[in-house]
Amino acid sequence: MRAARLVAALAALLAVVAAPGIAHAATISQSFYADSGDACRYGVTEGTLGWRYGTASPAPVLGVDVSGKLTDRPVPNAPTTCASDGYYSSATFIAYAGTVEVDRQTRVADNSVVPFTFTLGGNPIKTGINRVVVQVCRSPVITLPPSYCGTPVTYLAPPVA
Repeated sequence: MRAARLVAALAALLAVVAAPGIAHAATISQSFYADSGDACRYGVTEGTLGWRYGTASPAPVLGVDVSGKLTDRPVPNAPTTCASDGYYSSATFIAYAGTVEVDRQTRVADNSVVPFTFTLGGNPIKTGINRVVVQVCRSPVITLPPSYCGTPVTYLAPPVA
């Protein structure tokens, strides 16, 4: 009798675990790239967005792990045709839930490569992120702007399979 109960309990557990329609927490990685839009591509950011999904159905994005680098040319001791222009680069990452800005992070580089790792959202109150917009801008180091920016690049949350 005990063996029958154990088999029945294991079968019920297996049915719950294998049941379709139950969402499982997942992280889906997506590459990103954005540049300053100028002919030399003075400012470039690239890396990976890690979309962290919750377990509710439909699965909301609880946070986006951002890992990558921002390059502002010219980089010392690296081959380039870009002459130093007295500007620095900034990469801005904005997470949205619908039309509402949920979180924002900015990283800055001046004639260097700056690695970064951070999370957008990640706060239980700030869930439901459906897109991240990445934009690289350039601003003068010494004088006041004019600054300029490359085209903002929008990354949509990938669907959960």
